[in-house]
Amino acid sequence: MPKFGLFGGSFDPPHIGHLRLAVAAANDLGLERVFIVPSGQSPGKHTSFADDYDRLLMCQMTFGGVDDRFCVDDREIRRGGVSYTIDTLQELQEEYASNMDASKSWYIIAGADCLEHFHSWHEYRKILKLATLAIARREQGGAPFKHAGLSPTERGRVRFIDVEPTVVSSTEVRSAILGGGAWTPLVTTAVAEFIQTQELYAG
Repeated sequence: MPKFGLFGGSFDPPHIGHLRLAVAAANDLGLERVFIVPSGQSPGKHTSFADDYDRLLMCQMTFGGVDDRFCVDDREIRRGGVSYTIDTLQELQEEYASNMDASKSWYIIAGADCLEHFHSWHEYRKILKLATLAIARREQGGAPFKHAGLSPTERGRVRFIDVEPTVVSSTEVRSAILGGGAWTPLVTTAVAEFIQTQELYAG
């Protein structure tokens, strides 16, 4: 049975932690395809630091050509408005896996910090009925279920992925750029050159 992954986020900018997680998830879960989906507007966020087109380009630079299983998908940007994972998941399932048991075929890929607030996601229970949550394992190996707000049954829908430790976030990359710190090793060479050329995140 083919397996698919959905990896969404603002990717503002995409960094090496994102790339390592996507690769680890694809390998560990045996995914046939991983859809990289930059969000139009994340719930709770009113704006992006880079515009939609630049974020999409940076995702293509980060994930394109690395692995033929990766597909950068612009549907949330084209859709406009607030992006909800459940809407994108259902669309993708209808397009790519209409005759399969979706709950055994689809994975939502996310960083370790996602688990603690996943219960606040829009229709999170429905997401867990349609897909498995694939979470990057914390460096210490801890699984913060006591903070996750998930029932024992819902916890059974969580899979942990071992990823090469990468202490980096998009916020840290932006702060380093703004503050003149060392940030280029945190992103791919192509993205670093693009950020510098376009003078992104420089204030």
